[in-house]
Amino acid sequence: MLTQEQKDAFRAEALAKMRKASQVVDLATIPSGNIGSNWPVKIRARAGEYFEVCGRGTSLHLYLTDTASGYLVSVPNYNRCGLVPADCDAYNVMDYVGLENQVDATTLAAGIRYLISVGLACGHPAIPMVTEELGD
Repeated sequence: MLTQEQKDAFRAEALAKMRKASQVVDLATIPSGNIGSNWPVKIRARAGEYFEVCGRGTSLHLYLTDTASGYLVSVPNYNRCGLVPADCDAYNVMDYVGLENQVDATTLAAGIRYLISVGLACGHPAIPMVTEELGD
């Protein structure tokens, strides 16, 4: 049987996890597009663990890590991952990550390039530090 003190501690821990899971920090809205068609791409840090790249009706969850041979991209809500170069474009994303839709690939490539350019592509532990700075 749990004591009241243990119950309170478990409750506080659960509430802290729920607060962290619902934490969203808007990082940027950047332009992207193909020839003749442009759209805004929103980039957010979510739960201090991953990024969300949204554009043209698509939301891509993104984990991005710098490696010795490129940037490791994981898109868990599409069950895709791969290594891309720093100056990736839609075709790199389509080839190496495996997204079939060119609009989704263009949106993701814009998000990846932005995150690399501002230095956020160094893995999960760096996101909380940066989101705290941006949240001020």
